[in-house]
Amino acid sequence: MKKTGMICRCIMACLVAIAIIVSLFIANMYTNKYSSLVSVYFNAETQKIINDEEEDSNYFTSDYSNEAEMKRHLEEVGSKIEEEGAVLLENNGALPLEKNLKITLLGQDSADLVYGGGGAGSVDTEKAVDLYTALEDAGYTVNPITKQLYDEGEGSSYRKTVIDAYGNGEFAVNEVPVSEYTEEVKASFADYNDAAIVLIGRSGGESADLTTGVLPSGYKYLELDENELNLIKMANANFDKVVVLLNTQNPIELGALTDLDVDAVAWIGALGETGTYGLSALLDGDASFSGRLVDTYAYDSMSAPAMANFGSYTINGSEEAFGTNYMVYSEGIYVGYKYYETRYEDVVLGNESASNYDYNTMVQYPFGYGLSYTDFEYSNYAVQETDSTYEVSVDVKNIGKVPSKEVVQVYMQSPYTDYDKENAIEKSAVELVGYEKTDVIAAGDSQTVTVSVPKESMKVYDQYGNGTYIVDAGDYYFAVGKNSHDALNNILALKGYSESNGMDYAGNASLAASFNVAELDATTYAKSVATGYEVSNQFEDADIKHYDEDFKYLSRSNWSGTWPTTYADGNWDAPKELIDAEAIIKVEDTVEDTPVTGKINDEYGKLNVAMLRDVDYSDPLWEVLIEQMSVTELDNLVRVGGYGTVSVDSIQLPATVDKDGTAGISSTLVGGENGMAYPPEIVLASTWNKELAEEFGKCIGEDSIALKVAGWYAPAMNIHRTPYSGRNFEYYSEDGYLSGIMGAATVNGAQSKGAMVTIKHFALNDQETNRMGVSIFASEQVIREIYLKAFEAAVTDADAHGVMASMNRIGSTWTGGHVGLMTNVLRNEWGYEGFVITDQASYNVFAYEDLREGLAAGTSLWLNSDSELWKLADEDMTNTVISNMQRAAKDIVFAISRSNAMNGLSAGAKIVQITPWWKIALYVLFAILVVLVFIPVALSILNLLKEDSKKRRCTSFIIDMVFTVLLFGAGLSMVFLTKDDADLSAEFMPIGITIGIIGLVLTVLLIIISKIYKEKDPEITVE
Repeated sequence: MKKTGMICRCIMACLVAIAIIVSLFIANMYTNKYSSLVSVYFNAETQKIINDEEEDSNYFTSDYSNEAEMKRHLEEVGSKIEEEGAVLLENNGALPLEKNLKITLLGQDSADLVYGGGGAGSVDTEKAVDLYTALEDAGYTVNPITKQLYDEGEGSSYRKTVIDAYGNGEFAVNEVPVSEYTEEVKASFADYNDAAIVLIGRSGGESADLTTGVLPSGYKYLELDENELNLIKMANANFDKVVVLLNTQNPIELGALTDLDVDAVAWIGALGETGTYGLSALLDGDASFSGRLVDTYAYDSMSAPAMANFGSYTINGSEEAFGTNYMVYSEGIYVGYKYYETRYEDVVLGNESASNYDYNTMVQYPFGYGLSYTDFEYSNYAVQETDSTYEVSVDVKNIGKVPSKEVVQVYMQSPYTDYDKENAIEKSAVELVGYEKTDVIAAGDSQTVTVSVPKESMKVYDQYGNGTYIVDAGDYYFAVGKNSHDALNNILALKGYSESNGMDYAGNASLAASFNVAELDATTYAKSVATGYEVSNQFEDADIKHYDEDFKYLSRSNWSGTWPTTYADGNWDAPKELIDAEAIIKVEDTVEDTPVTGKINDEYGKLNVAMLRDVDYSDPLWEVLIEQMSVTELDNLVRVGGYGTVSVDSIQLPATVDKDGTAGISSTLVGGENGMAYPPEIVLASTWNKELAEEFGKCIGEDSIALKVAGWYAPAMNIHRTPYSGRNFEYYSEDGYLSGIMGAATVNGAQSKGAMVTIKHFALNDQETNRMGVSIFASEQVIREIYLKAFEAAVTDADAHGVMASMNRIGSTWTGGHVGLMTNVLRNEWGYEGFVITDQASYNVFAYEDLREGLAAGTSLWLNSDSELWKLADEDMTNTVISNMQRAAKDIVFAISRSNAMNGLSAGAKIVQITPWWKIALYVLFAILVVLVFIPVALSILNLLKEDSKKRRCTSFIIDMVFTVLLFGAGLSMVFLTKDDADLSAEFMPIGITIGIIGLVLTVLLIIISKIYKEKDPEITVE
């Protein structure tokens, strides 16, 4: 039995050894596949620059002398964004609060503030300053009993919940019921009775939209529920001053507050790391509210016409992966205020029955609305026409007692003509065409504000008539207003309408002006202003009328008759043409000549990226540089672009690290270090401060330099199509113009510090539900005027060098494979110079984001961290594919050449690849474990060899041979599994061979030891 036990232990030792070795191999294989991502996670260096030249090659540097100074500034900017982005909705004089008061914070949100959102836009809450701290720092004494209630007491089990980054979980409010407030807690109200601040929280996140319809609570998610209303009632019963703060990411229904005795209401959005300091400055009067809403707040969040087509709808008969869902933008251009204000005007004009639409019961707070601690008066309004602009000027006087800023908003009304009706062109009653934010104006002082409105703002897209942009004949109105509704009333007043016509209040005709265009102009904007390229229809395949000629988008010519319904009741028997078109487009090999690769040009000699840092994108030298790259280098650069780009030795291109984070460079999804986290883009947009947006971008750039994170997957430019999109907090506004101006300013700031932006998600990714592969249908006018407008400004005004494609389809074609979007509009019309990266593409499930199709359409880089994924077979690496890879490589290299990844890299410098520390650690661990594995095996076999029988000696030899065979098998497995990957084969084939050799050597060694034992003890014989 003893001998049998020894044999079993020996066999077990061998098997465990083999298992450990195979496990190590698998671990090595996968870490090698995702090497770049692992390096990002551990913040590990993969290259170093050797530069013996004296030339200063730090092209982008910090504005601050040390890290502490920079950190202070970034924190101040975060606070400033909240200070200027928070919007005062109601105030009866309760705000600002006097200093040094004793106050009580109410609501579970006070202990669980919304600092950011979920997924890519999340915030590290460990670094965030809570409201208790900010208020106490401002001199207030905050009720500790209610704090304990939410932190540790009966209220601690109540917390709002949201969907995680993978779409799991649920959206729930979970406010603490008033029944959980103990007598001790209620008694504390008397000691901290100067004011109650009630916090209401809502958040969103990546991968799922907010829940529509009625929740189990009996209320909608974007509605104050019973527990919240009871909490406010309790506050009213116990405090003389009650302030409600909306720590929310989406517009919520606030009609219930009108029936409650609330003294002040303010929307504060999400707060970032230091936003609570900006908020406390507003509450105590050190600053005045100057933010304005970027969305319309309707009494009923479901009243937006887009809500009829929002959710998950199925294409019957489709079998294409991620191609079974669709969405129709039936509402057309009527998104947000463009619906609510237009239908209101039609009632006033008599084109719509007042019984069908009552603005005052529909809209609680219009787009652009916001109060201050003071009042402003406008005068001396004037509009001067120039060759290319309308120059709008107005005097703004502070007629109150508190210094503050004002936002001057300019809106335009275009004529809605018979030609428009005949050709299905829609016009909003007003659209934002310009704005400026004043300086701080002292009480009694004035500031003259001038807003320049380009004449290009007058163009409209005529899809079904001229197939290009036109300027209609008729009267155009330009008006200033405190918000969209105010401006419209001023236009209506100029047109001669009054309250007797159904206006809710009289407008001011002196704040509006009109200009006439005598004839329809179909030539001025038929060519791109940016490039001169001829503008024509590019999205006919995305128009639902292409498949259903009887379909009608929502039209102001017949509101009731065209009101949206859920298309095909949610289950669409789509025509075969559409289903067939979902298949990946086959790219024909049209390039006859073999592309030049891996060759140094005789005329120019060996070039490197640093030599071309200041060379224009159109210069042929870029093609000469790219021709130095081998096919393998081209392939690796284009395919493996997840959270960083690879280095290229032949052209001395540095590798980059790229990260998410619309609220600041974030480690949430990939690890490594965080940058500063700011209030999200919806709060930034609510500042209406272009200079602050640019400063925010610069702050991102500062972190980019400090963290050595060159690429920033932001800003996000999609539209708040409905109030329920899960990522509305990451996007600026329901309005494309405002989004574009703020986005362009952010891009300018970030790129000035060498951060590579990737404006996203391009395009029509305006919901999270089915964002992977969903087919979006909309008219060309809608696509261009609503959903591409923000992206266009970031390219034409800010020269963005990075774009991220969305994961949805436009019509039946994935956005990254849509030639009309990626080449004809983005590059040819807008003059874009840079790369387009896919959204997430690191898994096989994203097969519809085909490499060949995307490259042919104009996409450049795949957000993929798997070194093997998307690799084409040799026969698929056609001349056309290689040529497209060269174009893509040029786009990527050009953008990197303009980034801070070039810091330290002069024309004579050299990039040296280094093994990251984690790989060295893994190799050392591998070696140690191999040695440790062999020790017990060797000891077990040696013990067996001490036995004196031939049978046991033979058993020992057999076990040894089995072990050797298993070792060889492990080695052969490594070779077999990696034979199709040159990089993996080069790394693991030597390991496999080495393991086999070690086993063989060990066998020979043990045989020799056996013979030595025999010679020492001749009584042991071998028969």
